Amino acid sequence: MHNLHSRNTVRYYLLLVLGLLVLFFSNDFGLLDVQKTAIVLAAGIDRDADSFIVTSQISIPQSSTQGKQTQAVQIVSRGKTVADAFDEINAKTGWYPKLVFCDLIVLGSSVAEQNVFDALDFFLRDEYLTDNCLLATCDGTAKEILNASALVDPSSSVAIQKVLSAHAERVGTALPVSLREFSIGYFSDSKSGFLPVLKTEPQQEKIGNEGEQQGGSNGSGGAGGSGSSGSSGGEQSQGQAQGEASGGQKNSESGQSEQNKPVFSAGETALFVNGKRVETLTREETFALCAVTGKLRLASYAVERNGDTCTLTVKRNSPSVKLQVGKDGMATLNVDLTMTAGVLDYSVAQSMESISDAGDVSKAYLSAAEKKLAGEIHRVFEKSRACGCDVFRVRERLVKYKNRRLRVHQDTVLSRSLADVKVRFENVR
Repeated sequence: MHNLHSRNTVRYYLLLVLGLLVLFFSNDFGLLDVQKTAIVLAAGIDRDADSFIVTSQISIPQSSTQGKQTQAVQIVSRGKTVADAFDEINAKTGWYPKLVFCDLIVLGSSVAEQNVFDALDFFLRDEYLTDNCLLATCDGTAKEILNASALVDPSSSVAIQKVLSAHAERVGTALPVSLREFSIGYFSDSKSGFLPVLKTEPQQEKIGNEGEQQGGSNGSGGAGGSGSSGSSGGEQSQGQAQGEASGGQKNSESGQSEQNKPVFSAGETALFVNGKRVETLTREETFALCAVTGKLRLASYAVERNGDTCTLTVKRNSPSVKLQVGKDGMATLNVDLTMTAGVLDYSVAQSMESISDAGDVSKAYLSAAEKKLAGEIHRVFEKSRACGCDVFRVRERLVKYKNRRLRVHQDTVLSRSLADVKVRFENVR
């Protein structure tokens, strides 16, 4: 009887596998027709009066016989809602937009001046868009950001995602935020959030008066020997010169166009309250916020002392944030931060002993780093408190960790709070 039951079980599973194989080889499971589908890689949202302007970066598949890589183009559409603007893509091109591969949303300054969720509601409702897509803002229009031809990658969305990578957060150069994380902050008790600010910058820094003085030696050569050659030789040399000049001009224009391509940066951070942009953190303040709220690994931190600069490499950080609330509603946010760091570089030459021991940092530089970082954390707290942006989650800490009698101060606890910041820099050994 037991053997019969075992044979029936085996037969049942064999029939199940056979049925799945039939379904697998007879159905396309909703595969997309790439010739009729616009695969949206990134979306930029701007506002003009009562209309939304959507800039969609769309991937265009190339024929395999052409041997070309996939190209990306920007299509700009307009609508009373974001959904209407995306529908315009289908009306203009015949392609149906698919957001399944959209990994970046950029909000223009006109959108950030009002509640950004007027535009983001559409992406939260879209069941095909992942809520882990990156979210950022900019000072100008999102259209200009996505239309920029960046140096590091032909696709601006790919170049921006490199700037907003997880590595950028680990080294403290940017604070990337996903749509899910920003939405959680917006709908939480704090009603606050932050987004990285995208900017384009020139790829090369100017040295001295570079750019003001040009071509001092352009016309100083090539004159000798022009009268010592025959007519045929002169014509040949003139043709060669014209060819070389034409080729050199093309190479020069190509090199110049490469030099004119910008790079992206996201060092500044915009603070939001109730979906509106209210304040901006500098690069230094962004690093300070990242040190308190994130996990740093191999981050660089420069500190000055007596006119000299020492660049530290932060191996790891250990933040601790606690909230103390009195019966009268006065609160103190205790920030205790430990940074384990070593020496990365000095602005002046050091002795052989100092160079050979890269992990030893003098107490003077450690003390200067502690004061500098503590001051930057204080500035972040004061900026956020003044504009009502609860980046340190003071209200949430009150609701989660304090008794119910203190919750009556939930609306005023941020404005009546102070920060007690303690920063310690330790050597790696």
